[in-house]
Amino acid sequence: MNIGELVTVKTIESKNTLDEKRTPYGAEIRLFSCIQQGDIESLITQIKNLDSLIFMGRMSDDELRQHKYMAVSTVTLATRYAIQGGLNETKAYEFSDRVIKTIDKLTDKNEILMCLGIELIKLTDDVKKNKKQPEFSPHIRNCIKYINENLSQKISVSSVAECCGISADYLSQIFKKEIGEKLSSYILRQKLEKAKILLLKGVTEKQICVEAGFSSQAYFVTVFKKFYKMTPSDYIKITKSNN
Repeated sequence: MNIGELVTVKTIESKNTLDEKRTPYGAEIRLFSCIQQGDIESLITQIKNLDSLIFMGRMSDDELRQHKYMAVSTVTLATRYAIQGGLNETKAYEFSDRVIKTIDKLTDKNEILMCLGIELIKLTDDVKKNKKQPEFSPHIRNCIKYINENLSQKISVSSVAECCGISADYLSQIFKKEIGEKLSSYILRQKLEKAKILLLKGVTEKQICVEAGFSSQAYFVTVFKKFYKMTPSDYIKITKSNN
């Protein structure tokens, strides 16, 4: 079954989905994290586990308009996660504009969901390809490579800059320009993404501090809550309950 058929079946099986509560936050995070990581197989698995992709609450009493609003909201969030995953901003926003215009012209709810599912797969594939052949300058590619290979270590802007052979100030400047995020924030977020994977594997918070390079368990819990608006233990509970 291809992704279009999958989404169509989901829609037919869940006629009253839009009368139900919104998609749980944990399910949203799992779906969009797949896009950020360029993980197509996991994305398809997440789509299979959802009733009708992402439902973000009742935004219109008109069912067709509701589906369009939902699709546009999903595309907007997916675009942000794709950029965080390393996709060039221009390419990501071109994707967003194109898909939103396409959705706006559709007149059938199933077609909207089918289009959304197919386009999310394409976007995730773009992120995956970009991770293999990044569209960034050599310094930024080296920077990202160094971070990914040393997540278990204490990583500072200075240590990354030294690896790249340039000053910390210059690296911070070009990183913000090309990635659209502060380098220090990017480092921390990559560590947290690794921590999320470890949490779901049953690794203790104490051991995560070792494997993801956090200075202390208290600091890990604090930054996790700041980024994801929940504690690590809450994240585990939400994810397991949704599964």
